[in-house]
Amino acid sequence: MAIFPYRYFHAKFDILLNRVPNIGKILSFTFGIIEFFMLEAFRFLDNKLNINTMEIVNRYIFKSRWGGKVIPLNINLDMETKFLPSEEILALLSRSKVTGISNCYCRETQRKHSDTPNCDHPIKTCIHIGFGKSLREIPYKSENLVKVSKSEIKQLLEESDKRGLVHQIIYFPNPLFYYVVCNCCPCCCVIMNKFLKSGSPQMIKSDFIAFTDINKCTDCGICEQYCNFGARKLIGEKLYFFPDYCFGCGLCVSKCIEKAITLKRVS
Repeated sequence: MAIFPYRYFHAKFDILLNRVPNIGKILSFTFGIIEFFMLEAFRFLDNKLNINTMEIVNRYIFKSRWGGKVIPLNINLDMETKFLPSEEILALLSRSKVTGISNCYCRETQRKHSDTPNCDHPIKTCIHIGFGKSLREIPYKSENLVKVSKSEIKQLLEESDKRGLVHQIIYFPNPLFYYVVCNCCPCCCVIMNKFLKSGSPQMIKSDFIAFTDINKCTDCGICEQYCNFGARKLIGEKLYFFPDYCFGCGLCVSKCIEKAITLKRVS
């Protein structure tokens, strides 16, 4: 079977990143610096040419190397689940060098160019990593987790969870390397909004999936309101779950009044 040149290049490139992770960390850091200017250029072209610049660029240039991976908050995980520090947002940040919290480009830009905000979520919700990080550097034993020292970050994540915002790490040049942690809403987030509409850029599911105890579920439909990916649908008076659409964000867990939903590792 013939291998297209670009596929061969990308395969070799990923091997190189695996062998020399510092290259990926530098690329991730650099991309994080230019991201603002890139997004502004995309927005300008979209408005002038009436096209989806991000979808075109992702298809022909990035080829899914830029996007977000959903990471749940520990309070939404099943208590018996053993998780890796790279699988839960607070554990991940405890291993990363956080430089601070900044304004969300997506919500700030939407409100700057519109008289009507899409939502009432706060703007200062982006958690920046000092230098590009590799998930391979995160230790594999969750029993050795250390507490996140910055209470402000913990408070931000918990407040974002209550608001129904999806936690995700933004990656480049592949899903192993990340440079910022975002708390996203589908109405404003560039990555999430574009993904839900056209599949570009790429969003990756977490390592977990929601599990519902049918003996506790009352089919109230509250979880449907917080499922951004269409995994939960109230049809008539019956709630249906579509596991293929579940991204394991955990928002349905914290919103369930009956405590009928838990996040469990994907088998």
